[in-house]
Amino acid sequence: MQPELNRRDRWYHGVTGYQWLVLTIASAGWVFDVYEGQIFNITRNQMLADILGNEGGDVKKYGDMFLGIFLLGGTIGGLAAGSLADRFGRRPIMVVTILAYSIFSGLTYFASELWHVACLRFLVAMGVGGEWAVAASLVSEVFPARARAHASGIFHASSVLGTWMAAVAGMAVGIHWRYAYL
Repeated sequence: MQPELNRRDRWYHGVTGYQWLVLTIASAGWVFDVYEGQIFNITRNQMLADILGNEGGDVKKYGDMFLGIFLLGGTIGGLAAGSLADRFGRRPIMVVTILAYSIFSGLTYFASELWHVACLRFLVAMGVGGEWAVAASLVSEVFPARARAHASGIFHASSVLGTWMAAVAGMAVGIHWRYAYL
């Protein structure tokens, strides 16, 4: 049996309100990043069938192509935001990335052409990839060494909430896919 930990030995002892706030905001951003990635997978068949209409295009082909575009955008966004955060600071760049994916996701509601979807998925992903890169770095920077691994674990584990939110949103919107992007 292990002895009870002294209060001062617990990983969160001495963690400041600011550090908790950073973890909360970064985790919330990551939750919505994951939501954004998952909601497309849930709604893409209905979205693409709606946009393609009577053209009878290959929904799977376009869905896979847009997934590739999303992954490319996320990679570029992560690299760009990481570099910008080194120059201008993590907090302002994290705010910009969250605004970017929020705005471009909302604009997806209005997508009516395949090129709209392609451009918006790329821009959304730039924000998603940028937010993740900057938020993970910010959490690591603001937490003391003894608490860093736990804080990082909480940050990364929060992504599961985004997956669940996307699943619930997908069920809630049904065939009305546009509402999932608002």
